[in-house]
Amino acid sequence: MSAGLLAASDLDQTLVFSSRSAQADVAGLVPVEEYRGGTISWVSPGAWSVLGDLVAAERLVPVTTRTVEQYQRIRWPDRPPRYAVCANGGVVLVDGSPDAGWDAAVRERLAGCAPVADVVAELGRLAADLLAAVPGSEEPAVREVPGLFGYVVLRDGQRAELEGARLGDLTVLLDGWGFTVSLQGRKLYAVPRPLTKSAAVAEVVSRCGAEGFVAAGDSLLDVDLLVAARSARRPRHGELLRAGWEHPGVELTTAVGAAAGEEIARWLAAQTA
Repeated sequence: MSAGLLAASDLDQTLVFSSRSAQADVAGLVPVEEYRGGTISWVSPGAWSVLGDLVAAERLVPVTTRTVEQYQRIRWPDRPPRYAVCANGGVVLVDGSPDAGWDAAVRERLAGCAPVADVVAELGRLAADLLAAVPGSEEPAVREVPGLFGYVVLRDGQRAELEGARLGDLTVLLDGWGFTVSLQGRKLYAVPRPLTKSAAVAEVVSRCGAEGFVAAGDSLLDVDLLVAARSARRPRHGELLRAGWEHPGVELTTAVGAAAGEEIARWLAAQTA
């Protein structure tokens, strides 16, 4: 790859969209993800074309909190990007396979944090409390990305019950264990502070001999990536907008939903041309 900038971008609600977050008629969009027999993610036709160009030029690096298995459900024009960052920076994929060298570096980074199993156990206690506090609700699903982080998938009515004292107490406890707590939509994440998207992208930049990177993202877990980039964009929707987060180096799109995804894709292409 020749020297230049890479385009590091979050996926969900930044480049790819569910039927709800697309804010458009999905019949006019390109399906990019199938799960359990149905389509669950789309992009605009314009974004699909631009993403194909970015991948062909080896400039696009998808950066996601998804697991490797979840990321690999995404369909790309022609072929997947050579590099991708999964599990919030815990995994660097090279031609579809996890890189062993980065895996070892991550384990070393996380050595000072509490064991993920302990954090997941604490999330399990929280989930039981929420189930009891919201009569008739479905049990929250507690998940672990092995050795990396944990999260809870909340059910109807449980986010409102979580916000406030419960969330504050959990945040203080896990902060002492070296973890950051992030509530995003229906998911509550507990992620080790050293596990960042920006560190993984910096590794990819170094390997590619690139000059740096530009970035895009919509969530609180994208903040370190956006701030570390040469320049960045965020869509006019998502958790960062709802939280009122701002940064002088990060601009808002003019569009929302899938149209914002296309705007971001075109901006990434222009920045890395």
